[in-house]
Amino acid sequence: MICCVTEGITPEQLAEVYADPYIQRLSHDYGAAAPITHPLVTYLSAWVDGDFAGAFMAIEYSDTETELHSLLLRRALKSSRPLGHACINWAFNDSPIVQRVTAYVFESMLTARNYCLRLGFRIEGFRRDAFSYNGAPEGVWVLGITRPEWEAMSWAR
Repeated sequence: MICCVTEGITPEQLAEVYADPYIQRLSHDYGAAAPITHPLVTYLSAWVDGDFAGAFMAIEYSDTETELHSLLLRRALKSSRPLGHACINWAFNDSPIVQRVTAYVFESMLTARNYCLRLGFRIEGFRRDAFSYNGAPEGVWVLGITRPEWEAMSWAR
């Protein structure tokens, strides 16, 4: 199985990602999950054996920090770990001055939080009542991985 990410995404692929009910779980009371077009946002296409498997969204938070969001399609779950590794590798290799990668995960998405932890992220905090979901306040986990932590990973390239 060959898993990789490439910088960029077609409009058709972006539409497929955000139309997927699995991705729409990221919606909240203030808006549906939808594409973000901004100069600081880069989409990475995810590929498994040459087939489109979803995307990652990278936000250049600062010169030294990149924020990552997983938008993998449900059919890519079996390949999510090597795809996540490829995405983190891209974030650190894209800029030699990036010192950390951050991920924010909804409180109710424990499998997503555990996915990040398995990729090497560490829990750095919890923002209580950060947004509203179905009329109820929900928190957000703050997770991060630093360049030295990434460099110590056996899968880092």
